This record gives sequence, structure tokens and C-alpha cells, in this order.
Amino acid sequence: MKLSGRVIVQPDPEALHAALGRDLLDAATKSVNARGQFHLALSGGGTPEPFYERLATDLEFRSMPWAQTHVWVVDERRVPADHEKANIRMLRSALLDHVPTPGHQVHPMFVDGDDPAGRYADELADAYGHALPSAGGGGVPPKLDFVLLGMGGDCHTASLFPASPALGETEAWVAENDGEKVVPPPRITMTYPLLNNARRVAVLLTGSGKADALRRVEALHEAGTVDAEEVPISGIDPGKHGGTLAWYLDAAAAGSGGEER
Repeated sequence: MKLSGRVIVQPDPEALHAALGRDLLDAATKSVNARGQFHLALSGGGTPEPFYERLATDLEFRSMPWAQTHVWVVDERRVPADHEKANIRMLRSALLDHVPTPGHQVHPMFVDGDDPAGRYADELADAYGHALPSAGGGGVPPKLDFVLLGMGGDCHTASLFPASPALGETEAWVAENDGEKVVPPPRITMTYPLLNNARRVAVLLTGSGKADALRRVEALHEAGTVDAEEVPISGIDPGKHGGTLAWYLDAAAAGSGGEER
């Protein structure tokens, strides 16, 4: 399979989660050793939930430096934190309620009030010691150490949906997003400027239901083109800022037997 970045294919979700967990632990350990902390941005959805549960329970990952980890949310629906569709609710239930990350280092997205996206950018800036040149971000974004993304059948990632306003954001690190192709309710999402400045970006895909969308991404890569408007995940490119991109696929998503390349 030809995709930008590294492609890791494992025969089943269990083996894939183990491979991703080891790479996450490696990134966390190196980040804490180098900078004293680890900034991790997590996505919601059904695909990563069993991975989060494994992170919380598998002894293989018991040395994960949770006490030095800041957890950020890649995107969120504009619903209360206890709503069944809230990403932060799933993250807490599957992972965050079971690991020793200090409460002040868990950063749920703001979803109501005035300028929730700008307020989240301010929180990022405060955590990194940045001074924002303008409300809502702008300037050089902070470097998240590890971002875990997924992909929908329409090739959206985070809450960057096809033909939606946030795709065109070139300055703000976080944006509100809504529109005809945004699955309701309206969203708050990290944007390309922030996601593409990350040190490591991982895309986790499992199941044959993602295979067709993955073929679309592969076709763009083979053609040497990007179509962020219709295939938003093709706009993810941390390599241009010195970061890395890795695709974690089970055999069903990849349409192949398990192997690593």
C-alpha cells in the first residue's frame, strides 16, 4: 500500500493496538526525557476506544509517563461533557479515569460561550508558554508531541469534513466547524496549522468499512496530489515541518495480510 509516511499493517486490531501502543510509549518516553513533558492529542469515535482501554489496562504499557502527560482533544461536538456523543466522556471512561494524569493536565475542549475555539487555543498557548499574536491562534503553533487521528468513510479527519469552512483555516489553531457535510451537531476542531506542526501523527484505521476511503487517499498519493476539500485527510502532512506521519491499519482496512513496512 502506497501512502505518505510509514504504513504499519497488522493482521487484527489486537496486534495493531499493541504496535501503536509501543510506538506511543516510545514517543512519550523520548519526549519526557528531552522536554520533561508529553503533549498528547486524542480523537474520539468507536475505532480508538478499545485502544484506549488497552492503554489503561495492559501491563505492557504500565511505564507510560501519565504524570508528565498533557492530554488534549483533537475535536469535539458542541454538546455537554456528559452527553453520550461527547468525545471527552468516552476518553474519560475508556482511559483518563484510569490513569494518573493530573486533572489540570487534561484539557477538554470548550464547546459553549463566546469563541470556544479561541479559548482552547489560549489554553494551548498557556500550557506551552506561548504569547498569542491574535485571538484564536495565529503565529507558529505549538508542537504537539503525538496526535492520534482517525478517518471517516467520507475521508474526514478530526472534525475537518469535506467542503467545510475549517478546511480553509491557515492561521487559527482551533476552529468552529459546521456546514452541509458536517455530521451534526456543530464541531470544534484542531486545524491543519496545528495538526501539521506535530512531531508525530498517527492515523488508526480498522475494519473493511474504511478500505474504500483508504483507496481514495492512496490514489491521491500515487498521483502526487492533495485534495483537502474533498479528501480532508490528504491535507495532513506533518513532514513539511519536520514531523512524521504513520498509518496503523489492520488487514481488513488495508485489504491485505498483516505485515509491517
